[in-house]
Parts: sequence; C-alpha cells; structure tokens
Amino acid sequence: MCGRFTLSGTLDNIANYFEAIDVNDGRWGWEGSYNIAPAAIIPVIALNGRGARSLVPMRWGLHPHWSKSMPQGRPMFNARLETAADKPSFRTPWRRRRAIIPYTGWYEWEGVERPKTPHYIYETCVQNGAEPMSGFAALWDQYHVDEGITLLSATILTSAATGQLKYLHHRMPVRLPRDQWQNWLEPDSRPERVVEHKLGDDGLSYHEVGRAIGSGRAQGAELISPIG
Repeated sequence: MCGRFTLSGTLDNIANYFEAIDVNDGRWGWEGSYNIAPAAIIPVIALNGRGARSLVPMRWGLHPHWSKSMPQGRPMFNARLETAADKPSFRTPWRRRRAIIPYTGWYEWEGVERPKTPHYIYETCVQNGAEPMSGFAALWDQYHVDEGITLLSATILTSAATGQLKYLHHRMPVRLPRDQWQNWLEPDSRPERVVEHKLGDDGLSYHEVGRAIGSGRAQGAELISPIG
C-alpha cells in the first residue's frame, strides 16, 4: 500500500531526470511536498500523442473514463498488480495508459493496534547530495467532465512486500528499474512482461518518523527526520 509519499525538486528537475517534456508552459507549478495525500494534483510521466515522454499534472486517485459522475468518496489511489488487468476500473489503463509517478520516498505505518508507528522509506543511494528520485509504476485515465474539460488521474500499482519491508506492511509500491521505464510507458508493450523486472526492497532504507505525518495539513522536510 502507498497512501502518502514525498517528491522534492522543481518541475524542471523532475522533467530532466525522467527525460520528459514539461507540457505545462508555466500554467501549473510544483514546489515539492513531503506529505502528498490522495486526491492531490501531482506530476506524472506519460507518453503524449506523438510518443514523447511528457510531464503532466494529474489527480492522484484514478477516476475511470466510463464513470457517469465526478469523483466521490475515497480515491482509488492504489491498484493491485495481481488484479489490475481484470478490474473494470483498471483494465483499459493497464492495456494502453501506463505511467510513472515520480517520488523521493513514501510512508508506511507499522503495527496492528493504533496508534501505528509511521516510517519513511527511501532510496539509499545519494545523487550529488540531493534526495534520490525514482518512479512508481502507475496507470492513468481521462474522464471527460464537460466539453473541452478533461480530468486526468492516476493510481500507483502495488504488489506483495518483500524483504525487510514485510515487517512494515504486506504491500509495497511497484518500482521498475530505469531501463524498463520506456517499455512500461509504450502502449504496444506487454505490461505483464515488463513487471517481471520489478524491484524488491534492494536499494531501500527506512526509519521511524514522527506522528505529525498523519495530518494531511502537515508539511516540511522535518516530517522525514528520523526519531527514536
């Protein structure tokens, strides 16, 4: 499961890292966030109509194209890898609308009884002193709100947790190696073959953080500071 994540850096930083075109032309800004919650508007990497990688703002929480109403209730912010190809909400995106959601880390809560203990999970490697960036395997869809108005939305794929992460939660986001990003994005590729390359817990570290992350209003780099 991935219900909160972080993404630092500017749109230029993100676009450069993913070799994508920022299609926003300054109409939408991103200053980074250490507490991204479902329904937030986030940067997403997807192919445009000409097959080029593009950085596009989308709502985190997929809303199916066939829905007869606007989003209501709990957003579909995660999709199970094992069933995405068959679920009505995800099967069309699985076939031809795949994306990558950039991140610098994510949170998971350990324990059975409340209050659970939050942990921050992140890439261990360091890149020029900056927080390492990577991407979740994701699906996206488009819902036509009205004439000329379209809602773009995305969901993060999850699979069974492996290695040390199993002690925090039984699910984890699907992470693909960089050399598989383009294969994942290509609509003509076979997604079931691409996800065979998904990464486990290798290259990840985690530590306990404060309970302030439980509030959707909390922000700031101090949220990922280790405690204990």
